[in-house]
Amino acid sequence: MSGRTRRAGSLLILAALAAVPLASLPGPATGGASGSPSGSASNSPPSSMGGSQAKSSGTASSAKSKAPPKRTNRLTVDLPAGHPLPDSIVAVIDDARVISAGDFRRGWGAVLPPARPDTLTPETARQFLDLLVNKELLAARAGAEDWEWTAVESAQVAGLRDRTMMRVALDSALAAFVGQRAARGDSALRPEALGVAARESTVAHLEVRYEEQLLERLARSWGSLPKPSTDSSLWSRLKTMGQMPAILPADSGRVVAWSTVGTVRVTELLDAWAKLNPLFRPRIESTEQVRDLVKNALFERVLRRQAVQGHYDLHPTVQRAVRRQEEYLASQYYVTREVFAAIPTDDATLRRYYDKDPSIWAVPTRLRIVRMLMPDRSEASRMAVRLRDQAEADTLVARGLRQRVNYTAEISAADDSVLFRAAMKSGTGTVLGPDSTRGGWQVVRVHAVLPGQTRSFDEVKELVLRAWSDEESERRMTALLASLRKRSKVVVNRAAIDKLVSAVPAPRTR
Repeated sequence: MSGRTRRAGSLLILAALAAVPLASLPGPATGGASGSPSGSASNSPPSSMGGSQAKSSGTASSAKSKAPPKRTNRLTVDLPAGHPLPDSIVAVIDDARVISAGDFRRGWGAVLPPARPDTLTPETARQFLDLLVNKELLAARAGAEDWEWTAVESAQVAGLRDRTMMRVALDSALAAFVGQRAARGDSALRPEALGVAARESTVAHLEVRYEEQLLERLARSWGSLPKPSTDSSLWSRLKTMGQMPAILPADSGRVVAWSTVGTVRVTELLDAWAKLNPLFRPRIESTEQVRDLVKNALFERVLRRQAVQGHYDLHPTVQRAVRRQEEYLASQYYVTREVFAAIPTDDATLRRYYDKDPSIWAVPTRLRIVRMLMPDRSEASRMAVRLRDQAEADTLVARGLRQRVNYTAEISAADDSVLFRAAMKSGTGTVLGPDSTRGGWQVVRVHAVLPGQTRSFDEVKELVLRAWSDEESERRMTALLASLRKRSKVVVNRAAIDKLVSAVPAPRTR
């Protein structure tokens, strides 16, 4: 589709910022997760305490509306000189929501170019701050209504609460363990070693007894898992590493260890293994490594008991994480209702959009080419000689297809204007190159010219629908954010922005 680009800029960037934590007034509560030790699952505390925050795509839902408070102040102002706000606070929204310097840095890091500028300048910082403000305005407005979560969304919030609670429990246990070591005069440990030492210290008091023969059988089952090839594709490696060990049916429900905090069954080890990211699963080949998996399960059980007894579900870190997730879901529902669900998609509307410029939907003139990429110029030159022979070129293409490699392609002026012009000028049957590219030396045989053709509305209806939806959703989103801005008071601390910008080193110039 010539000349048509999909427009969903603010929608995409706001989606990327959805998981960026922001503070609220009064100031953020103390405490928080500093991160669990990393490393192999066979040597470290259980990774099920961590995990990435789940996201869902909410759909339009009925809601009990609570009318938002009407505001008379409709302005965005810079913080006047002498204002008591510290440089750690970049903006305040409606005297209730805060964007800190840390929030800004996390948000900037969460969105990559070209969705945001490459460099941080006073102008680009102010533009990016507008996006963070928009995110907060949406969350505040969506939070003024009651939304009915789906079962999946409720499970996501519950899972996030549990993971964060366990992370807080782990951090608390590690902090206490560090204090004990410091009191004894022990040296500091790296995070991974600290986690292992804390686990070993905890498990040592649980009077653990193992079923040694079962440990050996489990080690053989885990050890028989295939090893991924280092030169295989990422998908192939994921498929290989994602396999579960084949456990004898008679062993799956058996107890592998007894302790003062209960037994550990083989099914628990399998469940914990299934929750690990396949890319970070370690090789388990010995009984000691299986024993480590058991220790992980016992350590997590102790931490869970401490979390329940300490009411860690009420910890400020946990509550903030849950509130962020609920705001994210509420914002999705709100935007779906106010933006996406309000877009008309009937045939008459789409036809009017198509009729504005039917040439946009035409298929442009294309070239069918055979393209080869070689590691050096000499090989590329030899390949150019072979491609000049049509029979040889056809043989190379057929051989590649048998190996699931397609050397043919169709290009238009929009895809590669330089190559397209050169190929059109040289004509079919000619060979261009070798030409140096980022990936190597390119050789191209011009196979055929495919003339452009117009397409009727019925032929491109789905393309029209997507383009119309993108453009109209962007327009409606912009209007919605402008409306929210008019009813809100946003105070920007310009000195804090300048400090943020000055802290970033200037890009090198050659």
